[in-house]
Amino acid sequence: MAGPRRPEPPVTPDAKRARRLRWAVALAVVLIAHALVLIGLVRMPGPLIPLDAVDTPALEAILLPPKPVAVAPTPPARARRPPPKPAPAPAATPEPEPAAEPAPGPPGPTEGPPLATSPGGTGAVTAGGGAGGAATGPGAGAGASAAPAPADALRYAPPPSATLRYASFVNGVENPDGTIRWQHGGGRYQLSVETRMLWFRFAFHSTGALGEQGLAPERYVEERRKRSQVTRFDRAAGAVVFESRGGQAPLPEGAQDRFSVFLQLVGLVRGNPQRYAAPGATETFQVADTSDVEPMRVQYVGETDVETGAGFVRAKHFIRLPRRADDRRRVEVWLAESVGWMPVKLRQTEPDGTQIDLVLRGTEP
Repeated sequence: MAGPRRPEPPVTPDAKRARRLRWAVALAVVLIAHALVLIGLVRMPGPLIPLDAVDTPALEAILLPPKPVAVAPTPPARARRPPPKPAPAPAATPEPEPAAEPAPGPPGPTEGPPLATSPGGTGAVTAGGGAGGAATGPGAGAGASAAPAPADALRYAPPPSATLRYASFVNGVENPDGTIRWQHGGGRYQLSVETRMLWFRFAFHSTGALGEQGLAPERYVEERRKRSQVTRFDRAAGAVVFESRGGQAPLPEGAQDRFSVFLQLVGLVRGNPQRYAAPGATETFQVADTSDVEPMRVQYVGETDVETGAGFVRAKHFIRLPRRADDRRRVEVWLAESVGWMPVKLRQTEPDGTQIDLVLRGTEP
């Protein structure tokens, strides 16, 4: 049988105040933690190559005319002259045998398409100037031509169709995976890029023609939080039409959009890796977004090892040079030969220090 309950001591006002203070401190800590998470993670970055509208006029790239590759003719093989026949008698002098006709030699190498070159390894890229025919050369192969290209030659070789999955990070915090889908055939291409930041989806689509000079975009679409913006490349009218925001701009030769420029750079590296053997090689692209067209200079800065879902791979590191003196946004891409020179890592650093990384997790044919 239980004994009588001991009476509980009365709760003093000081004890009540101490209890309320402890609850208030715990609640404040929880609120501060949630605020830090929201400040660090709910930032909605733009695409990996954002091009902000500026008031300065777009620079025009100097287009160099294509120069044909000089092919030395193969001299025909000469037939071996038969030895003279011995004289039948000392008194008789035989007539000399007529020289044998030279045998036809093997045909010389077939001359390929003219290549655009720029002295010193630096120049304006004129690829994608509206060529609509099927891609030639090592398009779906390993990306190396049978005939070696000059060290400074621009040659485009599209990578094979593939789907690539990327781990996505914002300030080191992992987000849902992103994908790059690249398809081409019959002189056409389709490129789709999709990323997710928390519960928001971002998608970018580029379609157009694919020819010997590379990509020629015709339609570019950005989808952000269920809102679409469209840019159309009207080659007949020579204009870039911003359908969603209104207005248009002159269409430069070889113009790209924000994401086709990635695959244009990939094709140039595949077509002639020797052009990017030494750091400092720089390409200039004219890039359109949803409101403007401006030049973008991309420079090769060297090779490095990049950790991916398949381990460390050797990759060529490219950076986008500042577009103006106050441009503090940094864009970088790493291309690896082991995956057909496709990107194994992409990084964008915002002016406020926010860092967005896409790291290759795996590929699908």
